Amino acid sequence: MVPLHHRLDCFAALAMTVEHIMLFDDFEEELEDEDFVPDTTAELFENPEPRAQHLLIGHADIEKKLLDLFQGGRHPHAIIFAGPQGIGKATMAFRLARYLLKSAEDEYNNALAGPSMFGDEPAIAKDLNVDSKEQVFSKVASAGHPDLLTIERLYDEKKDRRKTEVSVDEIRRIAPFMRKTPAIDGGWRIVIVDDADTMNRNSQNSILKILEEPPEKSLLILVTHRPGALLPTIFSRSSLINFYPLENQLLIGFLSRVNPRLDRDDKELVISMAEGSLGRAVEYADDKSMDVIKQTSELLKAWPKLDWVKIQFFSETIGKGATPEAQRAFQDYLLWVSSTLLKAKAAGLPIPTALSVFSTIGQEVSLAGWLQICDTLKEHFTRIHTGNLDKRFAVMGAFTIFENNV
Repeated sequence: MVPLHHRLDCFAALAMTVEHIMLFDDFEEELEDEDFVPDTTAELFENPEPRAQHLLIGHADIEKKLLDLFQGGRHPHAIIFAGPQGIGKATMAFRLARYLLKSAEDEYNNALAGPSMFGDEPAIAKDLNVDSKEQVFSKVASAGHPDLLTIERLYDEKKDRRKTEVSVDEIRRIAPFMRKTPAIDGGWRIVIVDDADTMNRNSQNSILKILEEPPEKSLLILVTHRPGALLPTIFSRSSLINFYPLENQLLIGFLSRVNPRLDRDDKELVISMAEGSLGRAVEYADDKSMDVIKQTSELLKAWPKLDWVKIQFFSETIGKGATPEAQRAFQDYLLWVSSTLLKAKAAGLPIPTALSVFSTIGQEVSLAGWLQICDTLKEHFTRIHTGNLDKRFAVMGAFTIFENNV
């Protein structure tokens, strides 16, 4: 029996509107306009880590809201940044942290210097940006600022990947950190918890204790992809800010600079798969990831006569030589294909142009069959990931699911 939450994921696909299903036919206009993208694009990829990222794409409305909130002195002690993965939540968290730390530093220095002889008032910031040449920026980027603590899932050396949850021991570092005196008088103590939705009940209860009596001028930022995994009592003591997927037009211009070798069809595919996530779009646009996606497409379009010799060879390539990003591209591509064909089948619409190579399987598999494929694929990839199983099995098992669920 497939778990209920997996079935709900697939049933949610049935709510897809005709407007969204016809997404693939709307690219003609958007692909024409790529020149508006700022020249600072290269910086985004030279410094991919959110703590070192100077460039923020989109979310101007959220930045203004945060600026007004803190300049008006109405700041909360805890904020939840919620939204899909890879759209800039962590980048915004570090951007806000830098702004607050720099503002406190400026206030302290201005107080030491005394009133200006010309009576000038300090300039009021128009955004949260802190110049990358500032000392605050470099300290945050190197995880060396004394008033900023970052909590995230630790790396598991044995399994060669990050652990599945933020440990309670890491969360317990927060309370003593916040009680310490800031490096400068009147300064902030800021904690960013990334992947906050992976905290277990004990970890979340520790967070609650902190929120019950937060120290003055302290800020806790919880970055989450699944806000529903947080306790309601954490929500009641925090301000929620929802982040939404980026517009296709914002992503299209970046793809040409990330990988100039992408043709029009490649860009359409990447944008469709990314679903508004800049992080995922950058991953999929990589040459190695695109190669894996195209090979996967070639193998699957042979359905119902899958070539198992080629699939076996492909599984060896994925299992031994592919990068983690390319392995993820294989998984995401099949999940995207299955969910998109399910949506088209459920709405009674033609197969989208971008997936026309799958016309046979799209037409012949029933709605119930697509629901089963969608469910079983998610369950399969989850089992491979959580069990840290051989990636060759990920490939063989995935194609078997398409063969068996007809």
